[in-house]
Amino acid sequence: METVHEPGPSGAGAMQGMLREPLISHRKDACRECWGCVRLCPVKAIRVVEGHSEVIQEKCVSCGLCVNECGAHGHVVRDDTPIVLELLRSGRRAVALLATEFISALHPMTVPQIERALSVLGFYSVESTLLGEEMVAQEYERLHAREDALFVMRSTCPVVVDFVRKYYPALTPALAPIVPPYVAQARLIRSLYPDDVAIVYASPCYARKDEVYDPEFGGAVDAAIDFTELRTLIVQAEHRPARARAAEPSSRRPVVFKEISLTDGFPRQTLVSRDMTNQQVHVVRGIKALDRLLAAMSSGETAPAIVDMLNCEGCIDGPAVSPGLSLFAKRTIESAAREMPGTTRVSTRSLLGVLPSVDLVRSFAADPVRIPRPSDAHVDDALAEGGFTSRASVLDCGACGYHTCVEHATAILGGDSSWAMCFPLQRKRLDAAEETLEATRTLDALTGLWNRRAFAERLGLEVARHRRYKAPLSLALIDIDAFGALNDALGEAAGDRVLVSVGGLLSSELRSTDMAARFVADQFAVLLPGVGKTAAFAVAEKLRSAIREADFAHAEGYTDGGPLSVSAGVATAVDTLSDPMNLLEAAAAALQEAMDAGRDQVRLAPG
Repeated sequence: METVHEPGPSGAGAMQGMLREPLISHRKDACRECWGCVRLCPVKAIRVVEGHSEVIQEKCVSCGLCVNECGAHGHVVRDDTPIVLELLRSGRRAVALLATEFISALHPMTVPQIERALSVLGFYSVESTLLGEEMVAQEYERLHAREDALFVMRSTCPVVVDFVRKYYPALTPALAPIVPPYVAQARLIRSLYPDDVAIVYASPCYARKDEVYDPEFGGAVDAAIDFTELRTLIVQAEHRPARARAAEPSSRRPVVFKEISLTDGFPRQTLVSRDMTNQQVHVVRGIKALDRLLAAMSSGETAPAIVDMLNCEGCIDGPAVSPGLSLFAKRTIESAAREMPGTTRVSTRSLLGVLPSVDLVRSFAADPVRIPRPSDAHVDDALAEGGFTSRASVLDCGACGYHTCVEHATAILGGDSSWAMCFPLQRKRLDAAEETLEATRTLDALTGLWNRRAFAERLGLEVARHRRYKAPLSLALIDIDAFGALNDALGEAAGDRVLVSVGGLLSSELRSTDMAARFVADQFAVLLPGVGKTAAFAVAEKLRSAIREADFAHAEGYTDGGPLSVSAGVATAVDTLSDPMNLLEAAAAALQEAMDAGRDQVRLAPG
């Protein structure tokens, strides 16, 4: 999936001011209100505000899941390419420092093509973080080998480091006091290259773009971009006038291969003897898995000596490493590049012995997230607003993105969510709204006549008026003869058109004070206020005759049963028929009598 970058700062002072802008932000105009980002965020750093999502910056650990998973590009990464372009225009010698995953990140470009493209961009030299990873891994080996070593946690991944500092601050002292590999490599470059060299780091991770400005690193790196931004710069350079191009780099020069480290500077020796039963070393990938481990450690369920923790399945699976490729494809690309013929392998252990030593020490400070803890009574009140009568009635389905309804209610009280995120509740409210809407409907959706509910209300009013003022009142029930056979022969669509035609005829033939309704299926009811028995019979007979003459069935192509006809039963309100239900039952009995007598006729109810 393409990653969208928002324009970042440029010009003088840009690097100093960039941290005032969020690394990951939300574009309200692009939001499709699917709330997938809310459910996906492992630290619940996205809230719903006024119908759109919003990143809670103080809770965010910059994992980038919301960016790569949003198909509408609603979440975007700050674009730091203007800073790099400013450095390239400054006249300083700029070194491109590439994370070792650059081969899969810039696929299908080859290493010589990448170096040539960076030279065209204006970079003085190209380096990778490989030696930095080996130096850092060697330092981890020394740390893990110390007999007096306390519990230690890997600290090369900025996402998991931020997670520990924010959500498990008590464990911050356990973070290994070792710089990440790119900082080690940058310091090595500064010790070997001319003075005033500018270093631009290209990373598989969005979080590095803020991490490089940590005062702990003393400005080892001047600027950082992710690999998607670097690819964009390379593509843009292809469309600009070519500057002096460097000679094609030789593919036969010696290549350094990692011996000490695994991904991002963790020593492979630490994991060599590890098996599934080894409780001294825990390997975790992803914030959710890390959260479970740290929670278990905090409660005393486990006590490992070493934790190898990363947000991704290795940095090759970072959010800026060819997001459209699977992890397996990227591993295949990297493996194929390592097996290229004509390369000379150089031992890193022997090489590190002759390189200048660099400072690899750093420290960490806890930065706990302040999460309000409302009282149980307030949480119970919030649950009640969500339709839960008690904590025993909660669903804990997780559809809102929170593990439990109590967690969701707590987030709502803190302003980080709303009950709009509770899908079961919204479905219940929708069902109730539909029921309410259905109860307020007065017209039949097919024919446009009054529906049965509206007819029943009007019948009650007219019967009450008859009782009080003795005003004449009659009711006719009309049923289409053999409608089932017509429907079977022509289909439901044709049957519906016949019903619509009959309804239209009833409306055109009656007075404005009369009421025609679709009573049920192919049966209609006609209420005749101010009309006595004889006149009501005449009205029903007129309607029966008009429908037969119109012959709606023949117009639809139905000729098997002759002209369309109806049967009708008429009842008139009298002292013995002065109840709505009794009047309906009398008309229904008269209708049944007409149907039993051969149909296509009108019958009067006694009285």
